[in-house]
Amino acid sequence: MTDLPGAPRAYVLKAGEGRCTLVAGQMIHTLAGTHETAGGFGAVVCQAPLDRGPIPLHYHEREHDTWFCTRGRLQVWCGDQSRILHPGDFAYVRPGDVHSYQSVAPRTQFFGIVAPGGWEEFFVDAGEVWGMTALPPADHPYDFSRMGPAMGKFGIMRVEGEYVASTEMGTGDRALPGAHASYFLDAGYGRRSVLGGHLSTAVLTADESDAMVDMRVIEGGRGAAMPPVSHRDTHVFAYVLGGAVEWTIDGETHLLTEGDAVNVPAGTPYATRIVSGTARWLLCSANGNGAALWDEGGTPTDRCSHPVEPAGTPLMVPSGIDAAID
Repeated sequence: MTDLPGAPRAYVLKAGEGRCTLVAGQMIHTLAGTHETAGGFGAVVCQAPLDRGPIPLHYHEREHDTWFCTRGRLQVWCGDQSRILHPGDFAYVRPGDVHSYQSVAPRTQFFGIVAPGGWEEFFVDAGEVWGMTALPPADHPYDFSRMGPAMGKFGIMRVEGEYVASTEMGTGDRALPGAHASYFLDAGYGRRSVLGGHLSTAVLTADESDAMVDMRVIEGGRGAAMPPVSHRDTHVFAYVLGGAVEWTIDGETHLLTEGDAVNVPAGTPYATRIVSGTARWLLCSANGNGAALWDEGGTPTDRCSHPVEPAGTPLMVPSGIDAAID
């Protein structure tokens, strides 16, 4: 699939599929947008070469911005702080906070959610359609005259400021703030719980995003499975980080591996089963509190690994959570 359906329906994208645009040397695959997520968010994968410099400092009037590094090294600035993200590290910037980023490795890749949906169309206005599977050569021309109008259209407010030196991830980057704030998060840290033989590590919840979006890493071992679940309002999107996992969506089973993605609208039942030794995926959701099933229905844990054995305990949905076992 080289384009998106333009409606909130279930679909699967294999690695490298999606709407691909090129913006100032960076290759962006848009995997879902406002039409596919019922306004919830846009989901993108960005690949970038070693940048000559960071993008201009700016802020968004209403959008929440995220970076989950999957390859290379990505330096992110926010206010008077900066960190270099390695694979598994995460950064979140709330609306109004000045930020920037830059690839500081020969090849960097990150997965990002921008919420609410709609802002992902910036890449269409600012860039060019890119039908290749590789990054362009360093001398590939870019029409910078498109950048200014696109920034104005999508409420990107450029500011002057200092790019502060980065500091290493530390103990202050190992817990969620629990309030609406920008932050960095060291790989493997977050709010952890165990459910159905899986480990859920929340990297962004309703508390931090002002109830806009939820992001968490789900992982487990071979045989770990979740029964069919559906949500009345919550929209779900997943991006596979590693391993192989079967997703059964509305009765149809798909095998997903690293780089694949799946979009699941509200009201559509879905189930998962891990078929490799281990598997990990990013689970993103909006428009409801369905993701709270992992916290409220699971057991809090300090473990940093999934359970040794898949759980056989029937899944129970706590009261007040937008989830139903089908």
